Amino acid sequence: MPNVDLGGDGELILQGIGVSPGVSIGEVVVFAQDGATVPDRQICAEDIASEILRFEAALVKTRHQIVQIQRHVNTMLGQDHATIFEAHLLVVEDRYFIEEVIRRLHAEKRNVEAVLRTVADGYIEMLGGLADDYLRERAADVRDVTRRISNNLIGEQMDRMDQLERPCIAVAHDFSPSDTAGVNRNIVHALVADLGGMTSHTAIMARAMEVPAVVGLRNISLLIRSGETLLVDGGNGQVVIRPTSERLLAYAQRVQDHQSILHELKTLKDRPSETMDGYYVPTVANIELPSEVKTLHQYGAKGIGLFRTEFLFLNADELPDEELQARFYRDIADHCSPHSVVIRTLDLGGDKMPASLSTITEANPFLGWRAIRFCLSNPSFFKTQLRAILRAAAGRNISIMYPMICTLQEVVQANELLEQCRQELRREGLPYAEKLPVGAMIEIPSAALTADVIAPHVDFFSIGTNDLIQYTLAVDRMNEHVSHLYMPTHGSVLKLIRQVVLAGHAQRIPVAVCGQMASMPELVPLLIGLGVDELSMNPSSVPMIKEVIRNVHYSECCQLAEDALRSG
Repeated sequence: MPNVDLGGDGELILQGIGVSPGVSIGEVVVFAQDGATVPDRQICAEDIASEILRFEAALVKTRHQIVQIQRHVNTMLGQDHATIFEAHLLVVEDRYFIEEVIRRLHAEKRNVEAVLRTVADGYIEMLGGLADDYLRERAADVRDVTRRISNNLIGEQMDRMDQLERPCIAVAHDFSPSDTAGVNRNIVHALVADLGGMTSHTAIMARAMEVPAVVGLRNISLLIRSGETLLVDGGNGQVVIRPTSERLLAYAQRVQDHQSILHELKTLKDRPSETMDGYYVPTVANIELPSEVKTLHQYGAKGIGLFRTEFLFLNADELPDEELQARFYRDIADHCSPHSVVIRTLDLGGDKMPASLSTITEANPFLGWRAIRFCLSNPSFFKTQLRAILRAAAGRNISIMYPMICTLQEVVQANELLEQCRQELRREGLPYAEKLPVGAMIEIPSAALTADVIAPHVDFFSIGTNDLIQYTLAVDRMNEHVSHLYMPTHGSVLKLIRQVVLAGHAQRIPVAVCGQMASMPELVPLLIGLGVDELSMNPSSVPMIKEVIRNVHYSECCQLAEDALRSG
């Protein structure tokens, strides 16, 4: 198992994905994966009507519970996080789902709990097999809702995190949104799960609540028992089961140091992210949800280097129109003023689509019809967003960025559509930004290798290192069999980053990094030495990265990069 190492004296070290930084040591509480045991029995034809009535009553009760959770989350974390539960309500109200359960009741003559499990398992298997991270992780929505319906049918209470009374580290196969909604930060000191990734609900909620979290550990819920001691490092994604006394002492000191550093970093948030020899490297934020914008000042981020707009579309019953989008982008920019906001156009396509858009079925959506490819194939749809961004940018510090650029032609076509939108808005007499900085996201090797050709047509580059590494090394970092080959410092990756930097600087345009590498303290000096002009990361990572920058010399970073390129 590539993500497991044996330490001394029986300790077990597992490597997962750190999705929310921080270190925690504590006693574990393991949450059951499946909840109550589901009965499975044959029923008579005359019992079907009563089973349907039971099912409908459970749906009503489940809907009420979800609405209550949604209100709680709205109060604690804001509307954006509460919107997650709209997907849960859609499952409860989905006529196709409900009718499939009723159809199977008639056909199979089994009790409704068993039929519900069969139908739900089919949905979960289908979603879990998709290539796209976002939709694969939506299987957790179906699992959570159907588990709740099933427990309401059986009459059993679900395990609830808000019922915990003693400080602990919560471990589960997977945490549902309703699980994390009940987290009390004074009780739950870390979240650890077998499943999940950077865009999972666990990750998003943990970051919002500033609780350390590690996911993607495969089977930790089976390897550890409630009451055992667990060490969690949400920064590097490492957890240690039954840590030795020596490791506990070392990490206890790290926890103390971390708390002291966090306190100290708050005093540094308004200081420049400048090396000891005067080289300035802006630290800006990647934003997943609008509610995260309010944390920019708290952490000292000087703007938004990547604002993801998919949330507007994937959680909506209907596509947001131009007016709604323009108002939304204006609000974000006004909140960040005078700092810049880089709005990434939609990274949709393949199997990552709003329900209101139809698309083709693809064998490998990860390499398919998505992002800028999808948008250019749907110019009317794309122009709605372009017009909204142009209108929002009038008098505001907004830039636009195209995702997953592969060829120069894609940039040219996108810019032509942008110009068409300008002309339309001019004719209509609507205010818009005459000059709008345009950037290309470099996350495909072909774009990195031809960055010199693309550079004259854009105003900046932003390197998405997560996908660039995966595409360059042909490694899915979520695949346990090959994840050990996911190497940010592989020579080929470093050379591609350097090539993009040189191409950008030759045209006098800045080059940013907006992937996970930017939030890894040990890699920041290397990125600075490679010539990267700006680092964009989760807001909570900004203080630590700023501190790293303030404690290195630019000249030493350059030497480090030269050595790494030579050895690679």
